[in-house]
Amino acid sequence: MGMQRRLFGALLAILIFFSLNLGVHFWGDRAREKSLAALQNAIERRLVIASFEKRLSEANREIALLAGVLGTQGPGPVSPEARAAFAARLDQLAGEVARVRAIPGSATPTADRFAAKCQELRASWLRVYESFGVDNERAIAELSLRADPLSTEVLKRLLPRWEKEESGRVQQASLELRQVSELTDRVEILFFVLSTLVVTLVAAGVSRFLVGVNKSLEERVRERTRELEQEVQERRRVEAALRESEERYALAAQGANDGLWDWDLEKNELYLSPRWKEMLGYGESELSNSPHEWFERVHPDDLPKLQAALGTHPVGCDSHFVNEHRMRHRDGSDRWMLSRGVAICEDGRATRIAGSLTDVTERKKVEGQLLHDAFHDALSGLANRTLFLDRLGLSLARAKRRQDFHFAVLFLDLDRFKLINDSLGHLSGDRALVAIAHRLETCVRPGDTVARLGGDEFAVLLDDVRSLEDVERLTQQMEDRLAAPLQVDGNEMYVSASIGIAFGTAGYERPEDILRDADAAMYRAKALGRNRHEVFNETLHLEAMDRLRLETDLRRAVQEQSFRLQYQPIVCLADGRVTAFEALVRWWHPVWGVVPPDQFIQVAEETGLILPIGRWVLSQACERMCQWQRDHPSDPPLAINVNLSRRQLLQADLVEQIRCILERTGLPPESLQLEITESAILDNPEAAVEFLCHLRSLAIGLCVDDFGTGYSSLSSLQQFPVSALKIDRSFIRGMGPEGERDEIVRAVVGLAHSLGMKVVAEGVETEGQLARLRAMDCDYVQGYLLCQALDADGIERLMERGEWWSRPSPAAEAAALDG
Repeated sequence: MGMQRRLFGALLAILIFFSLNLGVHFWGDRAREKSLAALQNAIERRLVIASFEKRLSEANREIALLAGVLGTQGPGPVSPEARAAFAARLDQLAGEVARVRAIPGSATPTADRFAAKCQELRASWLRVYESFGVDNERAIAELSLRADPLSTEVLKRLLPRWEKEESGRVQQASLELRQVSELTDRVEILFFVLSTLVVTLVAAGVSRFLVGVNKSLEERVRERTRELEQEVQERRRVEAALRESEERYALAAQGANDGLWDWDLEKNELYLSPRWKEMLGYGESELSNSPHEWFERVHPDDLPKLQAALGTHPVGCDSHFVNEHRMRHRDGSDRWMLSRGVAICEDGRATRIAGSLTDVTERKKVEGQLLHDAFHDALSGLANRTLFLDRLGLSLARAKRRQDFHFAVLFLDLDRFKLINDSLGHLSGDRALVAIAHRLETCVRPGDTVARLGGDEFAVLLDDVRSLEDVERLTQQMEDRLAAPLQVDGNEMYVSASIGIAFGTAGYERPEDILRDADAAMYRAKALGRNRHEVFNETLHLEAMDRLRLETDLRRAVQEQSFRLQYQPIVCLADGRVTAFEALVRWWHPVWGVVPPDQFIQVAEETGLILPIGRWVLSQACERMCQWQRDHPSDPPLAINVNLSRRQLLQADLVEQIRCILERTGLPPESLQLEITESAILDNPEAAVEFLCHLRSLAIGLCVDDFGTGYSSLSSLQQFPVSALKIDRSFIRGMGPEGERDEIVRAVVGLAHSLGMKVVAEGVETEGQLARLRAMDCDYVQGYLLCQALDADGIERLMERGEWWSRPSPAAEAAALDG
């Protein structure tokens, strides 16, 4: 379309310039014709004027001859013919004048005057002619007075003048003709040059355009050639890919080991591949092409679903047909088959269905095993937590439907089973768990469920029980059965269990709640000494809820740092001087007020919250003691005692934490003494020795706290680098006049001194206890008798007053010893 527009534009430009050129030629011809006509008219007038002169001269001579005759011969008549001929010549002359005046451009003043004078001269001559021979005098008079002057004026003045004017006009017309010719020639040459230039430019543009079009066409031809070559190559590639795909499909079908089938719905013929027949144990020629060969071998329970799937599949031709069903093998066994296919539709109607058949028998076996494993314990084969909760949910649903239906859940946890794993190994422990599981199965009735929840925890669902007494009786049988010795890998072992019982009623909403209550009852049984059972009651649930709330509030308290420190002085018995303070943490609860440590420290230990609490206590205590040392200097300086929990001792970076706190607060290491319970030390003696040696290398003091409660001896503590020990308050509380605990305390003090250790007695509340401890040479004491634990402001006030504790007189001490 663009090429046509360009060609049309070029042709239009050529036509326009050709038309202009023709117009210029036409204008030049017209201008030349006009100038030539003017020249011709001037020449024609010039010639006529010349003939006028001749004819007028002839007429004038004729008149003159007549006048001469008249003068010599006298009057004589003029024939009428002569007169008529003369008149005719004059009329011809008048006609010539009229003709000349009719020529374009002849109307000039001279010509008009000449014509008028000619008329007058004609009239005068005609009168002269008429008077000849009639009245010669009149003729002579007319001739001399009138005709001669007129002829003289016409021939001598007017005619030469007119001839001269016409000669000038001829010259002017010639000049104009020459100028017009030159102008038209120049214009024609200019337009010819312009036309030639335009045509040349247009031709060049058209040529370039055609060359460009030709190149574009050539490029398009080349591009189309390349496209055709690519299409040919693509077609070859597609054909090769198709062949490769067909080969791949054939190999895939052979490698997949699937049977193929193709059902022609219009002919009701079913093609079965050799592999299809082989999967059912038949040869290639043993089955016909009838669909009954397939359907009659399908398991009766699966046939309706297969027929329904095949019947409804052609309705939706876009979807794939998938069905799993069992088929009878030639040997009589059933094989699970996966049949997949797709319908081919024409005009919205299915004409055939084709697909494959896969033997999935092994997969079904694996799925069945996986389903069993998903609901059973892999070690013991018992039900797992998921299956147990499912059956417990069914029992709960029956209890809600039937008011006379009851059930119970037993939660069992083996006592000290970790000892078996640690001593005999986990393999023997697993075998012991399997033996215990078998024993539990022998203790229950058909319909009851025994489950292993994990580790050494088991659960038993007693279904349809009449009363709690029946449940406790069955529980006692389990305890007796478990009490019998076990033989595992040639080792005899005894196992006991703590059992919690939750009696199921319709009041429960979820099976997890029943298991939770049985678990709470089990923990109560463990707390009461193990190897026993406890029945859940609402008090246990409330205690569990209180513990949960306590743990939640404790976590919030750690985030908000809702703890405070109190300090209890440690007094030297030798001089009554306060040498140190023990930092005691207190929890300020927004609802309960001050929470004692014995109510939250254990929870903090179990949840790991003791770690941030311990870091905060150590940091605050060191910072406070550093301030007191600056405000109240003494020699030796005051020291601070901080308790370390068992959980803190397990931290790999604890020594680095303590070193950083000391550097940040500026407290000298010798002013810090860490109190560690003997049970925490004896849990891991090797690690404790290494840790305590690191602390001693920092010049930090170490004190064994609550000595006497961990069943250790001083000789066992000798290997640890401790500098002091604290006698537990339970021993101090038992001191009295009867001396039932005095000897124990005295022995501990004596042995500690012999090992180079200082002794601190805590919990001193009476003067008698104080007097006996002084008598035993105990080094330090602390307790309510001396000073109760106070906050930092209270300690500041006491230090400012200097009133700590005044040593009693010897009489008072003696009275205290006696009392």
